[in-house]
Amino acid sequence: MRCIAQFNSENHALKFWNFLKKQGIESSLEKAGSEEQELTEVWVEDEDRMALANSYLIEFQANPENSKFSEVPKKEIIKKPNISFNRQGYKEHNLGKKWHKVDLSPGVITLSIIITCVAVFLVSGMGKNTEIVGGLFISEKVNGQLSEIANGEVWRFFTPIFLHFNFLHILFNMFWLHDLGSQIERRKGPKFFITFLLLIALTSNLFQFVFSGPAFGGMSGVVYGLFGYVWIKNRLDPADGFRLDPTVAMIMFGFFLLCFTGMFGGVANWAHAGGLAVGLVWGYASAYRWNRGKN
Repeated sequence: MRCIAQFNSENHALKFWNFLKKQGIESSLEKAGSEEQELTEVWVEDEDRMALANSYLIEFQANPENSKFSEVPKKEIIKKPNISFNRQGYKEHNLGKKWHKVDLSPGVITLSIIITCVAVFLVSGMGKNTEIVGGLFISEKVNGQLSEIANGEVWRFFTPIFLHFNFLHILFNMFWLHDLGSQIERRKGPKFFITFLLLIALTSNLFQFVFSGPAFGGMSGVVYGLFGYVWIKNRLDPADGFRLDPTVAMIMFGFFLLCFTGMFGGVANWAHAGGLAVGLVWGYASAYRWNRGKN
């Protein structure tokens, strides 16, 4: 779901919304702006229809009085987060408030991963049961060879992300997985989120293995990938609705750099680097694709 346009004229917003509906493009209306200057936003629900909706928007802005854009009755937009329907049957709700409320609860995939990590943490005796931990390492060999994976244990590419070795370790990772992962899952859908998460996990685990060996675990590489994606989207593509406080971003980048100094002990720095790289590149590519489509 994405905000495609802001209108000073509520009537123009209603007219454009009505036209989109007639074209089969699901959209919603939201009040925005300040008391001095109220704006009406049009949000398109299906991101795959954004390119078409944007082409209609350009045509509408060039000539709102074109006969193809039929008039609709002026109707006050309700400033409430709950959904309501007027006699014309269109949906009205404050999407900004709705998204912030939704973000308080984790998505299904995010919650499943959190539960899995906590379960592994407890069953492995907080990472002290060597038999269980060894079975989830990318490899149990120290010779730099991925012999287990070569023999068919391909899950080892991903399972290190479920390992955690102390309470603060899992608390930090689960907090950010909940916050960042839920945002991505809600806005981009479970299919995208699973694919994205697996790619980050694979890249971050391989980075750490190549530069530091097989004895590592944790979700922090994935967390930094999610962080990189949300951060770049928040800066370059704000209409996608991702939120990240600038102070939090500075702390995350600062922690990333400080970890490389060794002051925090054994940290999977290369997993952080690999995950962050994937998140930044994917986020930038997505933002570039969207911004190019607007021009």
